[in-house]
Amino acid sequence: MADLGCGKSCMKYILFVINFLFFILGAAAFGLGIWALVDKNKMNVLTKVGADDSDFNVTGLLESAAIVLLVGGGAILLIGFLGCCGAMKQNKCLLGLYAFFLIIILIVELAAIIIAAVFQGKVQDELKDFLKKNINTTYEGKIDTKEEFSLGLDYAQVYFQCCGIDSYKEFEGATKWNHSANVIIPKTCCKLKDKDEYLKDQKAVLEDENCPTSPTGTNSNINEPCWDSIESYLKDRIAIVIGIAAGIVALEVVCVIFTCCIISELRKYDS
Repeated sequence: MADLGCGKSCMKYILFVINFLFFILGAAAFGLGIWALVDKNKMNVLTKVGADDSDFNVTGLLESAAIVLLVGGGAILLIGFLGCCGAMKQNKCLLGLYAFFLIIILIVELAAIIIAAVFQGKVQDELKDFLKKNINTTYEGKIDTKEEFSLGLDYAQVYFQCCGIDSYKEFEGATKWNHSANVIIPKTCCKLKDKDEYLKDQKAVLEDENCPTSPTGTNSNINEPCWDSIESYLKDRIAIVIGIAAGIVALEVVCVIFTCCIISELRKYDS
């Protein structure tokens, strides 16, 4: 076994410690990926942008990012073990394989981060128009609805205590909502006695039964449009993915540099 200089020896142990941290980060990324895939929040349907007329689909993007985290997390666990062994044994072959696979994963993760960053710009451009269009063409306005978009929008309106995307008046054009002429807003735009009861069991008990026909700023949420809350909700979720991925990428860059230095030093002893 080659006797490395003090500086390179320190790099060896730092590389070992960082790869030990990789086990933790890999487990975290793996767990986050599972969470993102199994999360069945009713509001997620609101992110299915342009399913019929566009290639951009936020739900698909989030699921893709989750798969990247799952695969990347599992790979990091394996590569972390390879890096630990290569660092402690000062084995050039193991270290070379470690650096190679790490660079491949690094490229994939950078691509995922770029795609996720592009998503944030797409939200403003496409998602709002999609939601407003679907209020007009799809929204049913029934508390016991099973239609996905209607259920997702109602859930969002209760959860965020808001009404409409930009305005409650958007419901005037809801062609599938068979409401009477004097009904102005759906019940989910009204103040509820217990919003948790709706979020859990889809039961809505209004504070004021006259709210759907005579909404005010007191008995309803007509002064609180939903867009800002929905946009913030989605950006917060993607920010979690970007943050963890960026942290992993930073560590991977450090590991690649340290690994190359150790390999270079080992080659000096072989020559």
